[in-house]
Amino acid sequence: MNIKKYETDAEAFLSEVEKEYYLHFSGQKDSLSLSGIFDRYKYLFDRNNILYFKDLAGKNSGEGRKKFSYLLKFCTECYLEREVKDLVDGMAAEEAEARVNIEGKIVPFRYSEVLLANEEDKTKRDIIEEKRNKIIDKHFNKNLYTYWDTLHGQAKDLGFSSYSDLFSYLKEEDFFELDAGMDRLLSETQLLYEKHFGGLLERELGIKLERSKRSDFAFIKRAKKYDRFFAKDSLTAIFKDTLLGMGIDIQKQGNINLDVEERENKSPRAFCSTVRVPQEIYLVVMPIGGQDDYEAMLHEGGHALHFGNTKADLDFEYRYLGDNAVTEGYAFCLEQLMQNRQWLIDFLRITDAEAKEFVYFSNIVKLWFVRRYAGKLKYELMLHGGEPISSKGKVYKDILSSVNLMEYSEESYLKDVDEGFYCTNYIRAWIFQSQLKEYMHRKFGYEWYRKKKTGDFLRELWSYGQKYSSSEVLSQLDFKKLDPGYLVDSLTEEIKNYKNS
Repeated sequence: MNIKKYETDAEAFLSEVEKEYYLHFSGQKDSLSLSGIFDRYKYLFDRNNILYFKDLAGKNSGEGRKKFSYLLKFCTECYLEREVKDLVDGMAAEEAEARVNIEGKIVPFRYSEVLLANEEDKTKRDIIEEKRNKIIDKHFNKNLYTYWDTLHGQAKDLGFSSYSDLFSYLKEEDFFELDAGMDRLLSETQLLYEKHFGGLLERELGIKLERSKRSDFAFIKRAKKYDRFFAKDSLTAIFKDTLLGMGIDIQKQGNINLDVEERENKSPRAFCSTVRVPQEIYLVVMPIGGQDDYEAMLHEGGHALHFGNTKADLDFEYRYLGDNAVTEGYAFCLEQLMQNRQWLIDFLRITDAEAKEFVYFSNIVKLWFVRRYAGKLKYELMLHGGEPISSKGKVYKDILSSVNLMEYSEESYLKDVDEGFYCTNYIRAWIFQSQLKEYMHRKFGYEWYRKKKTGDFLRELWSYGQKYSSSEVLSQLDFKKLDPGYLVDSLTEEIKNYKNS
């Protein structure tokens, strides 16, 4: 094989895929057309290439092994995706075309999530959720079942006992060890979560935790009471000004494109599209109002800055592939400003008392998310463990309801699942970010966002793309390993301090 040509073509393939995702999910293109792209580059994902890279990864050491391991993961993932490419196109079109009748008004399914988050009346919120669930069950789940069943079959066809076993091998992670660590986190935060999240629900919605639903969280997180601090028309300016404080001028960089336009069929889930690394990056946010917009901008801005500052002369594998917990960690690194009292005071002109209250709220919300992902990992280990995927709806509902102590519906048991155990990237990224936060506070202080030295430090980290894993980056900062204890402390410290202040 001509590996140089393979790398060049693989980069071109990913560039086309990313542009297609960007245009569709930003609401600028109705259909998602991946099939043609996969067909043009189908030689990249030949099964023999999987065996070839597996052999090279086994024979090499050091950087050679790392690069071939990255290529093996890329090739295998795309081999799996190639088998379902037509299904993915169809499901994306179906979701884009789906409509929901809300009080006599026909709205896109995707936009109904925005309306759900903004609905103050619990009865109406429950109705919107019920209608969304009916669409998922009636229109989406049949194809989702075929999708996941096909991927499970492909994993076994490649010689692995399960989809879980395949991705544990490709990601070089022990999922069960990570699951055990998250069980400890769930146990250590249980009483704190019940008291403070339960208290938040009662104060804001008048609902007992045991009577709540996941849709209630959507409204809680929307946090309308704080809208006066998080104006839509200030979103971009505050983001740019924050970066300027660290000596980072994305306008001068010219390679990061901000897409914050409101489009009816734009995905409500913010994302970053890496069309060409580092030359063409899109940061996409669908503004719905309030603190969600700012959190999304900071998070996806972290991704955009990471890839937009990656060295252009790095090998393809290190610019596009690697451990995605790294880029998620850098995204959480900027997002953590939403839990920084002084940043809120400096940039949003919040009073000290209001900043403390918001940070308390924001940490409770983050605790909810971390516990949710602990549940997602546990559920996905069961879903992808090698047994038939039928009748897993109740398992999904029971596990997720137990970690968040809110009622989840069975209908989302296949939709609320990301490919390739991406949930582990988020979990390891939260741990990574909590340790990076500790390092940055120690080195640059609590107001690290004011200092050019911080910008220099982050740009240095970003410049290596994903050449190094999250564990390797931490080892360069004198941490022995990814340590969930830092995450527990980071999550609980501000919650406890607020009530004791």
